[in-house]
Amino acid sequence: MGSVVLLTGATGFVGTEVGSRLLDRDDVSLIAFVKAATDDEARRVALRSWYDRTALTGAIGGRVEVIAGDLTQPLLGLDPDAYATLVRRLTHVVHAAANVRFDASLDDLRSTNVVGTANVLALARAAHADHGLERLLHISTAYVAGRRTGEIGEDDLSDGSGFENDYERTKFEAERLARDAMAGLPITVARPAMIVGDSRTGEIATFNTFYVLLRRYLTRRTYAMPVSPRLRVNVVPVDYVADAIVQLLMDPRAEGRTVHLTAPWSSLPTAAEVLREVRGWARVELGLRLPRPILVPLPGVPWPRRGGDRLDILLPYLRERRTFRRDHADRLIGPYELRWQTYLPNLIRYAVGRGFLHRSGRTVHEQAMYRLRSRRLPVRYVDIVDGQAHPRSAEGVRTDVLASANALRGIGIGAGTRVAIVGPNGTRYLTLELALGLLGAITVPLYATTPSDEIDAILRSSGAEALIVGSPRILENLGPVASSLPTVSFCRGVPPEGVLDWGDLVANRAEAPEIERAPVGLADVATLRYTSGTTGFPKGVTFTHGQLRWMAESIASLVPWRARTRPVSYVSFLPMNHVVEGILGTYGPYSMPAPVEVAFVEDIQDVPDALRSVHPTVFFSVPRLYEKVWARVEASAVGRRFLASRDGPAKRALGSAVRRTVLRRAGLGRCAQLIVGSAPIPDGLLTRFHEIGVEVHDAYGLTEAPLLTLNRSGRNRIGTVGEPLPGTTVRIAEDGEILARGPQVTIGYADQGATQPFRDGWLTTGDLGHMEDGYLVIDGRKKELLKTSYGKYLNPAKIEARLRSIPGVTNAMVMGEARRFCTALLWVEGTPTDARRDVVAEAITEINRSLSHPEQVKRWAVLADDLSIGAGDLTPNLKLKRERIVARHADVIDGLYEREEVRV
Repeated sequence: MGSVVLLTGATGFVGTEVGSRLLDRDDVSLIAFVKAATDDEARRVALRSWYDRTALTGAIGGRVEVIAGDLTQPLLGLDPDAYATLVRRLTHVVHAAANVRFDASLDDLRSTNVVGTANVLALARAAHADHGLERLLHISTAYVAGRRTGEIGEDDLSDGSGFENDYERTKFEAERLARDAMAGLPITVARPAMIVGDSRTGEIATFNTFYVLLRRYLTRRTYAMPVSPRLRVNVVPVDYVADAIVQLLMDPRAEGRTVHLTAPWSSLPTAAEVLREVRGWARVELGLRLPRPILVPLPGVPWPRRGGDRLDILLPYLRERRTFRRDHADRLIGPYELRWQTYLPNLIRYAVGRGFLHRSGRTVHEQAMYRLRSRRLPVRYVDIVDGQAHPRSAEGVRTDVLASANALRGIGIGAGTRVAIVGPNGTRYLTLELALGLLGAITVPLYATTPSDEIDAILRSSGAEALIVGSPRILENLGPVASSLPTVSFCRGVPPEGVLDWGDLVANRAEAPEIERAPVGLADVATLRYTSGTTGFPKGVTFTHGQLRWMAESIASLVPWRARTRPVSYVSFLPMNHVVEGILGTYGPYSMPAPVEVAFVEDIQDVPDALRSVHPTVFFSVPRLYEKVWARVEASAVGRRFLASRDGPAKRALGSAVRRTVLRRAGLGRCAQLIVGSAPIPDGLLTRFHEIGVEVHDAYGLTEAPLLTLNRSGRNRIGTVGEPLPGTTVRIAEDGEILARGPQVTIGYADQGATQPFRDGWLTTGDLGHMEDGYLVIDGRKKELLKTSYGKYLNPAKIEARLRSIPGVTNAMVMGEARRFCTALLWVEGTPTDARRDVVAEAITEINRSLSHPEQVKRWAVLADDLSIGAGDLTPNLKLKRERIVARHADVIDGLYEREEVRV
């Protein structure tokens, strides 16, 4: 019979590491003890906490059993029968549960750390009396030494006085209980030093004492520190601690021993060495030049609380005048040499990537609610409606979310309910999205420009059980399917008969009860995002809560360090049902390690004014906006002078003036990163921006994987769409198709019978491309490549992007399939006059010089821009529906290939 190990604190950071290693032993079964009211809730907590530990999650129901209880209660909060069963089964106990919050009250700390330990010891005594317990390993801390100085032996125990904080005091009291019990129980006590992240990955759950000063130094908040430069920083990586705990648990020689899990004093880095490494790393990795830190020990000088950090509490760990002996550790585990130079960069890289925000099991909806009540990292909103700004407080939005969640639950919406939502960007939309997420419902966002018959088709395909509408046009034209569903309106004004009014639903629920956790796991489906339908009926792309969380955290981590550690502003104007805006843009801000302001723009016409008002930190847009910005450069006097100037100092000076003028007038002067995506943008346009010192970073993604690659700040390579995101792999198939894997890749289409977009586990993007030194280059859309009658394959998107850069051209479509040459339809603003046609002709002549002979546009038609979604020419996200346009303009296209002249 194998070992049965009870692990308390199983979902904590150390507990998770220990549990993973216990499963590496084939003879071990694990009972994970989780604080929860029911076993179902405990399993949900475990699944969230272990989301990326597939060995643990995959073993639940097999070698891993998750049970709910409460260490602070008699019998661990279990009923007597369950307690008795646990007593009979277990052979080992690892007591890893602890309250490590320095700011908690003494009573709270004692409840978990002391009373909890006493209850675990009582369980161990019962098991030992029943069948003989093999081992109880109690995880203490080296800091039970209190204020003692000099050499600290492993068998030494403080007299119970002189502690710097209540955490140390209660951990000492707990250890004393464990050591007193050694006379009757086979107990080992482990005393780790200050635990830091994994030495290989840097991963850690809570950024503890060691990280506080690193964060303040990297964010330029602290340069002077009351620390001796010779102070030994007493840290130990979590992987060493977890490995040692499992080894000690199973070693008979460790019985009755107290073991210091610390590094030899001589191998510990000094404070000066740590900060010197951080400074050098920041210069190379972040382009950040930090001043030299000033390290001066000031004994007895109080260090006040600043910026949410209890710096006064940290002093005991920054003034150590003691060494910890390792006699038992060396004999039982073996010598240990801390190679801090190797793993310190990993710790810094992970911490900076997460913005020093503690890891949690929250969904994106729960994270948003958490940030809405944060004082250290506050959030505020502005709704821009009809050109007017309407501020909204975080508290007001949070109250509305809770009221909405309870109101929606009252009409039958709960976990797994599929709810379609459509409407303009704004805090009303956000409120309902968050409310649905807290209920565990599956959202089905729709485009507000979608025709009613297509909405009906999507509602039927998605299995939507309710509809929430914020668009008066849609509300007035509900199709048969939409009309049959329970419908809630968040439009302004009185809704039609039979439609529930959101304002009425929440009016009497201002004191709605708190919803602490959504009834979902991170592997559960969170949303269906429908494709635009350029190649057929839209498909429902499925994403889980875990994927939404990864994408939100990842997009936040890609913002340049200095920008995301200062107050962050963001303008939301792309439709919130789009994957970029509705996932990355909507939830990314709540993972920013700084105060955040979000401005929602209801009407896209108000975007220019909104940008000048908000001055966003990061800006993402489709190519058309950048094309319009450059058109203003060409129209300005300073811009024309710049373009007419020869290369040299004078042109560079003019470029600086153009940059300042353009960015200021566009409201992008404070923007740390300009990103373009969703459609091809001409390389020439990006190059022209580069010439005036403006970097526009091209990105690549699709509905099935919202962001796969990005040109990063400081590593922008024009002509490419950037490098793969962390954790993302991109490769090119034999036929040139781009294939991808990563946490952001959909789990599949929701539609029954739909062909799934995977090949041997890789997402098939439908795009063609190649890699250049780790950067992805898009060569075209696989289904949209043209093959001329001469057998030449051409990429129309590349040519169209250049045609759209012609002044006055709003859209372009290139044709040439099975034809002897390429032609184009070009739509222009206003009436296509002869003068405008002449401008287009001159521009096409110039563009053709940069194209290969088969790519050159030989004939074209200039048309008034009457393209619309309603007429079926455009998808809801404004992409061309080629088949529809070809059918509509068949006569014009045929004429281009029959007539001799090049214009109509």
